[in-house]
Amino acid sequence: MKKYIFLIFAFLLLINFGCKKDDQSDQEIVVENKDFYEFMQDWYYWNNTIPVINPANYGSVYEVLEAVRNKPLDRWSLIADWDEFLAYYQQSRLIGYGFGSAWDSSGKLRVGFIHNTTEMYQQGVRRSWIIDKINGLAVSPGMNISQMLGANEIGVKNTFTFITPQSTQVVLTLEKKEIFANTVLHHNVFDYEGLKIGYLVLQSFREPTEAELNAVFADFSAAGIQELILDMRYNGGGLVSIATQLASMIAGPALSGLPFVKFEYNANKAEERNTTIELESLENSLSLSRLITICTRGSASASELMINGLRPFIDVVIVGNTTYGKPMGSNIFNYDDKYAFAPITFKTKNANDEGDYFDGIPVDVPAPDDLTRDFGDPEEGSLQIALAYILSGITKTDPVVQPEIRQPWEDMQGLRWESRMH
Repeated sequence: MKKYIFLIFAFLLLINFGCKKDDQSDQEIVVENKDFYEFMQDWYYWNNTIPVINPANYGSVYEVLEAVRNKPLDRWSLIADWDEFLAYYQQSRLIGYGFGSAWDSSGKLRVGFIHNTTEMYQQGVRRSWIIDKINGLAVSPGMNISQMLGANEIGVKNTFTFITPQSTQVVLTLEKKEIFANTVLHHNVFDYEGLKIGYLVLQSFREPTEAELNAVFADFSAAGIQELILDMRYNGGGLVSIATQLASMIAGPALSGLPFVKFEYNANKAEERNTTIELESLENSLSLSRLITICTRGSASASELMINGLRPFIDVVIVGNTTYGKPMGSNIFNYDDKYAFAPITFKTKNANDEGDYFDGIPVDVPAPDDLTRDFGDPEEGSLQIALAYILSGITKTDPVVQPEIRQPWEDMQGLRWESRMH
């Protein structure tokens, strides 16, 4: 059996389906399938549900995964290309245009977010712009936008017709490139009669996020912020280490050493692997007694871990909508520098042993995702209500009406699902 290199990558929300390599022999596929099947019997959280199969009867390790996955509960176990996985999580690199899209309540497709490292951003495209046409074809609800934009390969071209907030038409023909996807999309400080409120939009938890957060919290610390609004509305998750960093910088050194997240493994691994990650004492920590979060149904995994892990110690309020629902995590294993095996291997709980939020963490103060305004605009629907909650304690708001349209990120798979990015 192959040796697996165990990495401290964990708590991912990824789903990936692939096909066998064209240059593989049938015998190589059989060996890989057998290795993966035995690996799952040892590490998979739900290993007592794995059916008895002959892995040699399947065309790839991806097919074996689908055969043994604990359906319908396990929506997250994956196998990814090893190099692509490392590029994304270690370097925050991915091929594409570097923007996410969302349907608004009137059926218009808008730019939900855009990474500021991209050519599209340099051309002036911002959150709230309407994507009116792709390659001359009018965009309408029900279309699979990712399919329309083609393969995620360098050089793939598409022509976008945008409508700006000033009702100006902008046409851009752009190529897909490998981009560095910054995870801090926006941050600023609001000053309301001496009350300093920090606002941070975080899109993922990846290794480069560490340096980005250090810079942001240096700004927040220098400004002396007293409240923080953490916007994770498009955050599909990422690394536990980064979530621990962020939670520690919010909670402050007085809470260092307290349990942030507990990992619970299957019976095979419990004695060896069940452990607790503690909050840390970090520079530029804020020592806040309350955290306001902005979430949607797209807020998942490490985003939810932040909320659940801090709630035993500080007041954490969700503005927006109920979260996605993933109280589980994955360790990542390198198979022959070819695959990243990432099955669900553990359950997460907080210091009070609370978890199991498979239906999401309920919202406290409903608010709309106002796609017509950019991040940081105090009139944007979710931010406006978050500020009102801090300033006046408002809690009674209109229920969130979800568009009856499948959002583009819901059609994505693998690293795309977590990144939410075209």
